[in-house]
Amino acid sequence: MPAPPEPSPPQRSSLGRSAATGLLGGLLLGGLGLLAVGLKNSFIAPGCDGLSSPECQLLTDATREVGRVQTLGGGALTALAASLFVLFRPRPPAPPEGPEGS
Repeated sequence: MPAPPEPSPPQRSSLGRSAATGLLGGLLLGGLGLLAVGLKNSFIAPGCDGLSSPECQLLTDATREVGRVQTLGGGALTALAASLFVLFRPRPPAPPEGPEGS
């Protein structure tokens, strides 16, 4: 008579992992987008058509400062998403225990 099949471990729901993956993807894309906009605002001067010199200087300084904050925020979001992805990534199953010592 054949031996009964071994019970397999219960299947875990992947809903939580799927939700975390979507959240991490959103964080990563949002962080990269904010990083790109921040770098653009930091290094590309805004147009000053129709503005006086003090108004143009104020606009340039404000845009540069906002770009700096956007760059820091985007970099932080990107680093957070990358670190959480490493934390939540699926791990391969442990290899079965074999006979020790040959």
